Amino acid sequence: MDSSLPVNALTRRSMDGGGKRPPDSPVHTSIRAIAASGHLSSCAHESSKKDIDQTLLGKRKVDTADCSLSEKLVTIPVIRVGLAEAPGQGDHTAAFSIIEGLARLGFKGRVELVLKVNGEDEWGRMKDKLRLFMPEFNPGNDGVQTLHYSGLVCECIPFKQLADHCSINHRSLEQPLGFWAMNGNRSWLLSKVAIVIPPFKWNNTTPRIERCNGMHQNLDLPALANYQTAYLPHKPDIQELMKGDSRAASLIKVLRDTEAGRIHLLPLYGIHHQALEPAHDVIIRRLLSGAVKSHTSAFEKTVVLILSPLESLERLQALQTSLKVPFYDLQNREWDNSVHEPVELLYCGPVPKPLFEWISCVDRPLIQEGANSATFMNLLGKAYLPLRPDGDTPLPELPDSPPARQQSASAMHNPVANAERSRIEQLGRSLADDLQAYNYYSVALDLCKKLRPLLSPTATQDLVSRFAGMVGTNHFEEAHFRPCLLESITYSSGVLSEEQQEWLAWLSLANSLLPEAIPEALKVKLIEGGKRLRRNRVNLDKLIAYRTSGLNMPNLRLQLPSLSFRRFEVFRATTVECPMSREDAGRDIDVNELVGDICDNFSFLVPALFQILREEFTDNALMAPFLRDGEGQQSLLDKIIEQLFYGNVAHDTEIRSLLEPKASNNDDDLALFLRGGFGGAFFKQVRELMMETKNNAIYCGLSKLTIKDWDQILPGDISKRSVSSVQLS
Repeated sequence: MDSSLPVNALTRRSMDGGGKRPPDSPVHTSIRAIAASGHLSSCAHESSKKDIDQTLLGKRKVDTADCSLSEKLVTIPVIRVGLAEAPGQGDHTAAFSIIEGLARLGFKGRVELVLKVNGEDEWGRMKDKLRLFMPEFNPGNDGVQTLHYSGLVCECIPFKQLADHCSINHRSLEQPLGFWAMNGNRSWLLSKVAIVIPPFKWNNTTPRIERCNGMHQNLDLPALANYQTAYLPHKPDIQELMKGDSRAASLIKVLRDTEAGRIHLLPLYGIHHQALEPAHDVIIRRLLSGAVKSHTSAFEKTVVLILSPLESLERLQALQTSLKVPFYDLQNREWDNSVHEPVELLYCGPVPKPLFEWISCVDRPLIQEGANSATFMNLLGKAYLPLRPDGDTPLPELPDSPPARQQSASAMHNPVANAERSRIEQLGRSLADDLQAYNYYSVALDLCKKLRPLLSPTATQDLVSRFAGMVGTNHFEEAHFRPCLLESITYSSGVLSEEQQEWLAWLSLANSLLPEAIPEALKVKLIEGGKRLRRNRVNLDKLIAYRTSGLNMPNLRLQLPSLSFRRFEVFRATTVECPMSREDAGRDIDVNELVGDICDNFSFLVPALFQILREEFTDNALMAPFLRDGEGQQSLLDKIIEQLFYGNVAHDTEIRSLLEPKASNNDDDLALFLRGGFGGAFFKQVRELMMETKNNAIYCGLSKLTIKDWDQILPGDISKRSVSSVQLS
């Protein structure tokens, strides 16, 4: 069975994922959609009905926690959900999944979505992302907006307006119950009890309950606990959903051709992750190779659709040139199907949630990184390929024993599913593995691009000398390099004190005079002022070297011997520029953060470069090609230094080809997976297990609340009447 037909995969999936693609026909898509709707609707209700109403205890049936919990949620007038701006869409997806999960558990009150940002830039990004989840959100309105989500009234409240909003509406500033997923804090959420429920397999946040007395209670959630927000994706009205968006027309064409069977659609999401973005071009190159091999006919064609937000498309454009692959930036160019090309690369960027979900399940497996998108695919039972199977969001692990009350346990638990899981993990590693050196270098390019404007020519030369020595000896010591880098920036572009400026002006005046014509009073000023600066821990040698050019240092050294100048002129300028003003260069940059990032990067980059260069050359021949290609020629290290420290990109392709790991040898297996050759058994079993009632993470969190917690949360007499049901939960 071809995974390009997901509805057949969901209605007639075999344990080994095999089968044939049905013929394309005008009514093919609608038939598939109807079949899938019936199947998925029944699946969605099946697990929610199990174990909800009553449980047999001995010879009597009693209400379970689910019923009592639903009764409690109905009586709660408001639940507060925290959402802090962070890179990507993970926090947003998780927050809205919690809202949807609360609605499914029976909550019918008002949601106060508290929006926390740091600065105007984050607020702008926050608003853009909110539109992907609530298309009616108005980014031009910076105030509170009352909208609807998952059938609930949802107030979007900027945190800085929360107190005023509560005061105007005569509400208590502190609400009884709150939730957040990853980046939050009970103190700014202002709730008496806060439950932290991270996405499935998200290990960077501890599930817990936080209380107003400062006590935290960690939650021991089941291994497969998730938000359980699975539902049948519906094909959205793209024109309405993306009104005024230039990408809409292209996406309509792509989906139309996909549903008609004219192309395969291969969606790619998650390459904006910090561990993947620096080498996203390598991942895409490997994916394109597998996509071509997945074709069983010369007439097949795959369109790779990138849904991740990328700051720069330069390397995608480079792929277009090097691989001769048609590339479309849908934000600036409408897609026109190039009939004769086997693969095409389309950059789209983030799309509204309903459209993302439809694209993810309509054809080829989603290639992804991200806890929320993985959970969505798991709950749908649709195959996907994780780019970081050993990272934050690994594939679900199947239990060794069958689930309770499973009618066909022997059929559901067999070696096939676990074998498929291992193969899928290996495929994910093959796409994104061995990219460390390439990643470090790509990040270094971005960091050095910020660094270059902050450095004077002499400071740059000093750092180049240090960098070459570190790579040549495979030794990086932050304790020595960090203060050197910080001084280089400070003396090159830091704000000078009035005393420093005055002293440099005196030095410039002395330099403009003949040695025998320098007045004695000026010499005294220079000597006394210089000694005073040194007592204040000012390095005169670096101040002169990094803030001046064209000085006749040998003469000045002779005229001012008591200052013991140790540096001589490096750049023999024809004109005197003293002092050079570079103070505006670093005005908008956090220098300490930049220095820390560079040190972190160089600590990995230096040994990576050394090891790669050692592998390229024998021990005896290492240093010659490494440091010098020949008389009048640049060494490889020279080329790396030129690009990092001087911005010369002439040798970028050569350097990247050296750092890029050898081609993956898993193309055949990747091609088979893209065709739907395996994966069906594993993901079908994952879906059934994850949809079991016991794996509802929101319910698990609520069920751990104590009687005292519910007394604070429930209004009036309701809390007293619910004591017995709480004990059951």
